[in-house]
Amino acid sequence: MTDLERIPLGIYEKGIPLALSWRDKFVIAKKAGFDYIELSIDGKDPRIKRLDWTDEMIAELGKLADHFEMPFRTMALSANRFYPLGDPKYFDAGIEIVKKAIILATKLKIPIIQLAPYDVYQKESTADTRIRFASSLFEILELIQAYPVTLAMEVLEDVPHFSTITECAAFVRKVNHPQFKLYADTGNVAYNGFDVVSDLAGGQGEIVACHLKDAISKDEHNIPYRTGLVDFNSVLRHFKNTDFQGTFTAEVWCEEELGFIRQLPSIQRFLRNKIKEENKE
Repeated sequence: MTDLERIPLGIYEKGIPLALSWRDKFVIAKKAGFDYIELSIDGKDPRIKRLDWTDEMIAELGKLADHFEMPFRTMALSANRFYPLGDPKYFDAGIEIVKKAIILATKLKIPIIQLAPYDVYQKESTADTRIRFASSLFEILELIQAYPVTLAMEVLEDVPHFSTITECAAFVRKVNHPQFKLYADTGNVAYNGFDVVSDLAGGQGEIVACHLKDAISKDEHNIPYRTGLVDFNSVLRHFKNTDFQGTFTAEVWCEEELGFIRQLPSIQRFLRNKIKEENKE
């Protein structure tokens, strides 16, 4: 049994405007009631430049996290959407991105990196691109052994062969590496038309983090909590009844609108209330 109230609850960094300073981001996340911010490394905005931060810049951010008592717990590495590990044109760059992310995570004491497991993006996946993806991954896992970091592949809404937690878990078990695990996402599973709780069961023992996100069929972007298909009570009951020692992150997007910040406290309260409800059962 898991004490759900001891599981850290974070906010996805993209739920806070990019233009704000890190100090302001911590103030907002702290005031809203979250335990941490999930650091984002994306490939189509300035966040990818963080992979080349100097040690001084990294140390400054680490000191801010310590000051606010909000240590980073997860990194969302979505940059590989644009540099897929199985694409002949991009896999070298994709491997380099993951390697840099491992080093950055180590310096910021982030234990979990969420990997977007694209073999290709907006192209047809083939046997060759999937083989190349696996080969690139094994190269990365050779490196990761020297670092205190776990790479957790996320179930995705736009990769057919990784569209369920069960499929992802089967791949993770086949790779069979102690630093390669699974990042669940309730919204992505619902988006793909599968029962979330049944699918979570397929990832038993492999899940180290979970995005708590609502969704409807074929839409998982900022679907208001309570209005989608995800039964959060059942989801949290599943985690309570398993030996889950990971993290929960509310994944939302602010679309760079400052007004969205006002929604963060209610999002936090909704999830905390659900956690408390199931913890008492």
